[in-house]
Amino acid sequence: MINSDINLYVIKSNGRDYIMPYFMDGIADLMKFMKLVIYKDMLFHWDVMGARGVTVREVSPLGNHIESLQGYSQLYSSAHTFSPMLSFFFEQYRKHPIKGYALVLDKFDPSGFSSDLFNDFVSTMRSEAVVTKLKKKVSDWNGKFRDGSDRLVKFEADLFSRYSRLMVIRLDFDYHKAILTAEEVEKVYAEAVTRKERDLIDYLSGADISVPKAIEGRISLEEVQKDRKRFFSNMKGKPSLFKHLVGYVWRIECGREAGYHLHVMLFFDGTYVQSHQYYAQAIGCYWRDVITEGRGYFENCNRKKSRYGDDWALGQIDHGDQVKRGKLRKAMQYFCKTSQVVQVVPYPKCRLFQCVNARRPRKAAGGRPRTRAVPRLPTSVLLLEHAYPFFVPF
Repeated sequence: MINSDINLYVIKSNGRDYIMPYFMDGIADLMKFMKLVIYKDMLFHWDVMGARGVTVREVSPLGNHIESLQGYSQLYSSAHTFSPMLSFFFEQYRKHPIKGYALVLDKFDPSGFSSDLFNDFVSTMRSEAVVTKLKKKVSDWNGKFRDGSDRLVKFEADLFSRYSRLMVIRLDFDYHKAILTAEEVEKVYAEAVTRKERDLIDYLSGADISVPKAIEGRISLEEVQKDRKRFFSNMKGKPSLFKHLVGYVWRIECGREAGYHLHVMLFFDGTYVQSHQYYAQAIGCYWRDVITEGRGYFENCNRKKSRYGDDWALGQIDHGDQVKRGKLRKAMQYFCKTSQVVQVVPYPKCRLFQCVNARRPRKAAGGRPRTRAVPRLPTSVLLLEHAYPFFVPF
């Protein structure tokens, strides 16, 4: 099963996380089916070489999906933006006569009715795929995700080409308003089931499925965007925290009921700052008390090393520490992560992720290129320059 951004289904209540109904079991199998339809030439049956070199006619890998078609159609949701391949399936399925027989299709049907109807459905989809230039749409869709990943790889390399070490912190910014009571959790669960039933009725009756419905969570996208812009634009006015900031990455995520929230990863010049837990805590409090004026709260990931285990990639990282840099690059991919199959997009071309160089690259200096990590400076040089009023360094 493909996890289509599990945060969409998580809600918080009294310090616990609850996962709402997912309704996406089978989405990976549907993708396999559609790839066979679009990129292979097989139909319901194919000929395979049996024992003693005798050719035997069997149900093909494509044909094995015949009894799953009705289940695949149930995966439709009005709240998701599906990949071009899945959107194409949903539209073609409800227009084809196979929709009316999906519950009785049998891959061992001796009459041949099931296989003939299946082959007609597949052939129709292949013809329509050519007309609508589906392969080009799929290529463009997949390119968006490759571009984001490539930008992050280049971003990390550019920072380490200019700094001998970086101090990395990660913060998750949330809102108190998005926390539900136990009674509200039960209500939300029931509403999710009802909404899914209504989605399928509308879909099979011919409703417009080209544009997903907006998610109306407790925290609007506009509220998060406003706080995000204020947080980053105010950095210059807070040198005690951001003087040595050299770059950052942010990502906005959406929960089905809670609404939107923000994740950030901040990169500092590690020659001048070292106390990553303190910096993360101080910046989190700045978000909570100044930016959101108490509406928000935060999670200091730099104080959660045990949770990450061997994947820990925060704190001080030297240029020459290729092992930890590899873990950092892996952790950074979270910020452009989104399923290539199904996702939540508030509106077309909405920006939910960005990486930013906070300083202009300096001109390259002469001398030998760096081949190993620069020796760490004495701890006395790495102490924080300013204390943050809300906290005492630990």
